[in-house]
Amino acid sequence: MDSSTETISSLLAMREQGNDDTFTPFSGEPEVHIWTQALPRREDQLQTAGAMDSGALTMEEHERMTKISRKSLLKAHCWMISRTFLRRVLAQYVQLQARDIRFEYGTSGKPYLVGGPQFSLSHTNGLCVLAVTSTNNELGVDVEWVRPLLREKAIIQRFLTEEERDHVLEAICSGEDSSSLLWKVLTGKEAWIKASGQSLCGQWRNLNTVQAIRNHEHVLEWAGQNYVLHSLNMGKSYSASLCVTGREIPLIRCMNMDNNIQGSEGVSI
Repeated sequence: MDSSTETISSLLAMREQGNDDTFTPFSGEPEVHIWTQALPRREDQLQTAGAMDSGALTMEEHERMTKISRKSLLKAHCWMISRTFLRRVLAQYVQLQARDIRFEYGTSGKPYLVGGPQFSLSHTNGLCVLAVTSTNNELGVDVEWVRPLLREKAIIQRFLTEEERDHVLEAICSGEDSSSLLWKVLTGKEAWIKASGQSLCGQWRNLNTVQAIRNHEHVLEWAGQNYVLHSLNMGKSYSASLCVTGREIPLIRCMNMDNNIQGSEGVSI
Protein backbone atom coordinates (compact mmCIF):
# COMPACT_ATOMS: atom_id res chain seq x y z
CA MET A 1 0.00 0.00 0.00
CA ASP A 2 1.27 3.44 -0.89
CA SER A 3 2.09 5.71 2.08
CA SER A 4 -0.20 8.40 0.71
CA THR A 5 -3.25 6.25 1.47
CA GLU A 6 -2.05 4.33 4.53
CA THR A 7 -3.40 6.74 7.17
CA ILE A 8 -6.87 7.01 5.63
CA SER A 9 -7.11 3.26 5.02
CA SER A 10 -6.26 2.62 8.66
CA LEU A 11 -8.98 5.02 9.76
CA LEU A 12 -11.46 3.25 7.49
CA ALA A 13 -10.51 -0.11 8.99
CA MET A 14 -11.00 1.25 12.51
CA ARG A 15 -14.48 2.49 11.62
CA GLU A 16 -15.53 -0.67 9.75
CA GLN A 17 -14.38 -2.95 12.57
CA GLY A 18 -16.15 -0.82 15.14
CA ASN A 19 -12.92 -0.80 17.09
CA ASP A 20 -13.51 2.40 19.02
CA ASP A 21 -11.32 1.19 21.90
CA THR A 22 -8.25 1.70 19.74
CA PHE A 23 -8.80 5.44 19.56
CA THR A 24 -7.39 7.41 22.46
CA PRO A 25 -9.42 10.58 23.10
CA PHE A 26 -8.25 13.65 24.98
CA SER A 27 -6.95 13.01 28.49
CA GLY A 28 -8.80 15.91 30.08
CA GLU A 29 -5.72 18.13 30.22
CA PRO A 30 -5.09 20.94 27.70
CA GLU A 31 -3.50 19.19 24.74
CA VAL A 32 -3.16 19.21 20.99
CA HIS A 33 -3.19 16.10 18.81
CA ILE A 34 -0.99 16.17 15.71
CA TRP A 35 -1.96 13.88 12.81
CA THR A 36 0.04 13.51 9.59
CA GLN A 37 -0.81 12.18 6.13
CA ALA A 38 1.61 11.57 3.26
CA LEU A 39 0.67 13.08 -0.10
CA PRO A 40 1.76 12.13 -3.62
CA ARG A 41 4.62 14.23 -4.94
CA ARG A 42 4.46 13.27 -8.61
CA GLU A 43 1.76 12.44 -11.13
CA ASP A 44 3.08 8.89 -11.55
CA GLN A 45 1.95 8.27 -7.94
CA LEU A 46 -1.66 9.18 -8.68
CA GLN A 47 -2.78 5.72 -9.78
CA THR A 48 -2.47 4.44 -6.22
CA ALA A 49 -3.80 7.65 -4.72
CA GLY A 50 -6.78 7.63 -7.08
CA ALA A 51 -7.78 4.16 -5.88
CA MET A 52 -8.47 5.38 -2.35
CA ASP A 53 -12.04 5.73 -1.14
CA SER A 54 -13.27 9.31 -1.54
CA GLY A 55 -16.80 8.44 -0.46
CA ALA A 56 -16.40 10.70 2.56
CA LEU A 57 -16.51 13.77 0.32
CA THR A 58 -19.67 15.71 -0.41
CA MET A 59 -20.93 16.53 -3.89
CA GLU A 60 -19.65 20.09 -3.52
CA GLU A 61 -16.20 18.80 -2.59
CA HIS A 62 -16.14 16.49 -5.60
CA GLU A 63 -17.03 19.47 -7.77
CA ARG A 64 -14.22 21.49 -6.25
CA MET A 65 -11.79 18.66 -6.91
CA THR A 66 -12.91 18.59 -10.54
CA LYS A 67 -12.25 22.33 -10.89
CA ILE A 68 -8.77 21.98 -9.40
CA SER A 69 -8.00 19.05 -11.72
CA ARG A 70 -8.51 21.28 -14.77
CA LYS A 71 -5.33 23.11 -13.78
CA SER A 72 -3.40 20.33 -12.05
CA LEU A 73 -4.28 16.68 -11.60
CA LEU A 74 -1.63 16.36 -8.90
CA LYS A 75 -3.01 19.29 -6.88
CA ALA A 76 -6.54 17.91 -7.23
CA HIS A 77 -5.54 14.55 -5.81
CA CYS A 78 -3.57 16.14 -2.99
CA TRP A 79 -6.59 18.27 -2.12
CA MET A 80 -8.87 15.22 -2.20
CA ILE A 81 -6.57 13.17 0.03
CA SER A 82 -6.17 16.06 2.49
CA ARG A 83 -9.92 16.67 2.66
CA THR A 84 -10.73 12.97 3.09
CA PHE A 85 -8.04 12.72 5.76
CA LEU A 86 -9.52 15.72 7.59
CA ARG A 87 -13.01 14.23 7.56
CA ARG A 88 -11.89 10.74 8.62
CA VAL A 89 -9.85 12.02 11.57
CA LEU A 90 -12.50 14.47 12.81
CA ALA A 91 -15.11 11.71 12.55
CA GLN A 92 -13.26 9.86 15.31
CA TYR A 93 -13.68 12.82 17.67
CA VAL A 94 -17.33 13.65 16.98
CA GLN A 95 -18.46 10.04 16.46
CA LEU A 96 -20.09 10.68 13.12
CA GLN A 97 -19.65 9.18 9.69
CA ALA A 98 -17.03 11.23 7.86
CA ARG A 99 -19.44 12.35 5.13
CA ASP A 100 -21.97 13.55 7.73
CA ILE A 101 -19.61 16.19 9.09
CA ARG A 102 -20.78 19.69 8.18
CA PHE A 103 -18.24 22.47 8.11
CA GLU A 104 -19.08 26.09 8.81
CA TYR A 105 -16.84 28.89 7.57
CA GLY A 106 -15.67 32.08 9.21
CA THR A 107 -15.56 35.44 7.50
CA SER A 108 -12.01 34.69 6.32
CA GLY A 109 -13.04 31.30 4.93
CA LYS A 110 -11.50 29.25 7.76
CA PRO A 111 -13.53 26.03 8.32
CA TYR A 112 -14.77 25.04 11.76
CA LEU A 113 -17.19 22.64 13.45
CA VAL A 114 -20.06 23.98 15.52
CA GLY A 115 -19.46 22.62 19.02
CA GLY A 116 -15.83 21.74 18.27
CA PRO A 117 -13.28 20.43 18.37
CA GLN A 118 -11.06 23.25 17.18
CA PHE A 119 -8.71 22.18 14.38
CA SER A 120 -6.27 23.48 11.79
CA LEU A 121 -5.00 21.84 8.59
CA SER A 122 -1.97 22.58 6.45
CA HIS A 123 -0.41 20.79 3.51
CA THR A 124 2.68 21.15 1.37
CA ASN A 125 4.71 19.06 -1.07
CA GLY A 126 4.33 15.45 0.13
CA LEU A 127 2.78 16.07 3.54
CA CYS A 128 -0.44 17.11 5.25
CA VAL A 129 -0.58 18.04 8.96
CA LEU A 130 -3.74 18.30 11.07
CA ALA A 131 -3.84 19.74 14.61
CA VAL A 132 -6.85 19.12 16.87
CA THR A 133 -7.15 20.68 20.33
CA SER A 134 -9.00 19.59 23.47
CA THR A 135 -9.80 23.18 24.45
CA ASN A 136 -11.87 25.97 22.93
CA ASN A 137 -8.71 27.92 22.20
CA GLU A 138 -8.16 28.86 18.58
CA LEU A 139 -5.14 27.29 16.93
CA GLY A 140 -3.24 27.36 13.68
CA VAL A 141 -0.75 24.97 12.10
CA ASP A 142 1.49 25.52 9.10
CA VAL A 143 3.88 23.15 7.35
CA GLU A 144 6.21 23.99 4.49
CA TRP A 145 8.59 21.97 2.37
CA VAL A 146 12.04 23.38 3.08
CA ARG A 147 13.72 24.47 -0.12
CA PRO A 148 16.02 27.28 -1.25
CA LEU A 149 14.22 30.55 -1.86
CA LEU A 150 15.25 32.28 -5.06
CA ARG A 151 14.44 35.73 -3.65
CA GLU A 152 15.50 35.07 -0.08
CA LYS A 153 16.81 38.57 0.63
CA ALA A 154 13.69 40.18 -0.84
CA ILE A 155 11.47 37.95 1.31
CA ILE A 156 13.48 38.84 4.41
CA GLN A 157 13.04 42.55 3.70
CA ARG A 158 9.36 42.31 2.80
CA PHE A 159 7.88 39.97 5.39
CA LEU A 160 10.12 40.04 8.48
CA THR A 161 10.21 42.52 11.33
CA GLU A 162 13.44 44.41 11.94
CA GLU A 163 14.32 42.13 14.85
CA GLU A 164 13.61 39.02 12.79
CA ARG A 165 15.71 40.35 9.91
CA ASP A 166 18.63 40.97 12.24
CA HIS A 167 18.28 37.47 13.69
CA VAL A 168 18.31 35.79 10.25
CA LEU A 169 21.10 38.00 8.90
CA GLU A 170 23.21 37.19 11.98
CA ALA A 171 22.77 33.51 11.13
CA ILE A 172 23.87 34.18 7.54
CA CYS A 173 27.00 36.02 8.72
CA SER A 174 27.90 33.23 11.16
CA GLY A 175 27.56 30.58 8.48
CA GLU A 176 24.42 28.96 9.89
CA ASP A 177 21.67 27.49 7.73
CA SER A 178 19.71 30.68 7.15
CA SER A 179 17.17 28.93 4.90
CA SER A 180 15.92 26.64 7.69
CA LEU A 181 15.75 29.55 10.12
CA LEU A 182 13.85 31.68 7.62
CA TRP A 183 11.31 28.90 7.03
CA LYS A 184 10.89 28.59 10.81
CA VAL A 185 10.05 32.29 11.01
CA LEU A 186 7.66 32.12 8.05
CA THR A 187 5.76 29.05 9.28
CA GLY A 188 5.53 30.64 12.72
CA LYS A 189 3.95 33.76 11.24
CA GLU A 190 1.48 31.74 9.14
CA ALA A 191 0.45 29.59 12.12
CA TRP A 192 -0.01 32.78 14.16
CA ILE A 193 -2.24 34.26 11.46
CA LYS A 194 -4.36 31.11 11.36
CA ALA A 195 -4.74 31.02 15.14
CA SER A 196 -5.99 34.60 15.05
CA GLY A 197 -8.73 33.64 12.60
CA GLN A 198 -6.60 35.09 9.79
CA SER A 199 -7.51 38.57 10.92
CA LEU A 200 -3.80 39.40 10.91
CA CYS A 201 -3.33 38.93 7.16
CA GLY A 202 -1.30 41.85 5.88
CA GLN A 203 0.40 42.17 9.28
CA TRP A 204 3.45 40.03 8.44
CA ARG A 205 5.93 42.80 9.26
CA ASN A 206 4.23 43.49 12.59
CA LEU A 207 4.21 39.93 13.94
CA ASN A 208 7.50 39.41 15.73
CA THR A 209 8.37 35.75 16.40
CA VAL A 210 11.94 36.32 17.62
CA GLN A 211 11.15 36.04 21.32
CA ALA A 212 9.43 32.71 20.71
CA ILE A 213 12.43 31.51 18.71
CA ARG A 214 14.86 32.40 21.47
CA ASN A 215 12.76 31.47 24.51
CA HIS A 216 10.36 28.53 24.42
CA GLU A 217 8.42 29.87 27.42
CA HIS A 218 7.75 33.25 25.87
CA VAL A 219 4.10 34.14 25.24
CA LEU A 220 3.41 36.31 22.21
CA GLU A 221 0.83 39.09 22.37
CA TRP A 222 -1.19 40.93 19.77
CA ALA A 223 -4.09 43.34 20.31
CA GLY A 224 -4.68 42.08 23.84
CA GLN A 225 -4.64 38.38 22.89
CA ASN A 226 -1.92 35.97 24.03
CA TYR A 227 -0.48 33.25 21.80
CA VAL A 228 1.92 30.36 22.41
CA LEU A 229 4.07 29.32 19.45
CA HIS A 230 5.71 25.91 18.95
CA SER A 231 7.95 24.25 16.42
CA LEU A 232 6.88 20.78 15.24
CA ASN A 233 9.43 18.19 14.13
CA MET A 234 8.25 16.79 10.79
CA GLY A 235 11.67 15.68 9.58
CA LYS A 236 14.54 17.55 7.96
CA SER A 237 12.63 18.17 4.73
CA TYR A 238 9.91 20.20 6.43
CA SER A 239 9.41 23.17 8.71
CA ALA A 240 6.20 23.25 10.78
CA SER A 241 4.79 25.50 13.47
CA LEU A 242 1.80 25.37 15.80
CA CYS A 243 0.21 28.43 17.42
CA VAL A 244 -2.45 28.28 20.15
CA THR A 245 -4.27 31.19 21.80
CA GLY A 246 -3.76 31.64 25.54
CA ARG A 247 -0.80 31.60 27.91
CA GLU A 248 -0.73 27.89 28.69
CA ILE A 249 1.67 25.60 26.87
CA PRO A 250 -0.41 22.56 25.85
CA LEU A 251 0.76 18.96 25.78
CA ILE A 252 1.41 17.94 22.18
CA ARG A 253 0.57 14.33 21.34
CA CYS A 254 1.68 12.82 18.05
CA MET A 255 -1.02 10.46 16.82
CA ASN A 256 -0.64 7.44 14.56
CA MET A 257 -3.00 4.79 13.32
CA ASP A 258 -1.63 2.11 15.64
CA ASN A 259 -2.55 4.50 18.45
CA ASN A 260 0.92 4.42 19.88
CA ILE A 261 0.82 8.00 21.15
CA GLN A 262 3.95 9.81 22.16
CA GLY A 263 3.22 12.67 24.51
CA SER A 264 5.65 15.53 24.83
CA GLU A 265 5.62 19.20 25.62
CA GLY A 266 5.93 21.22 22.47
CA VAL A 267 9.37 22.61 21.81
CA SER A 268 8.88 26.24 21.04
CA ILE A 269 10.15 27.77 17.89
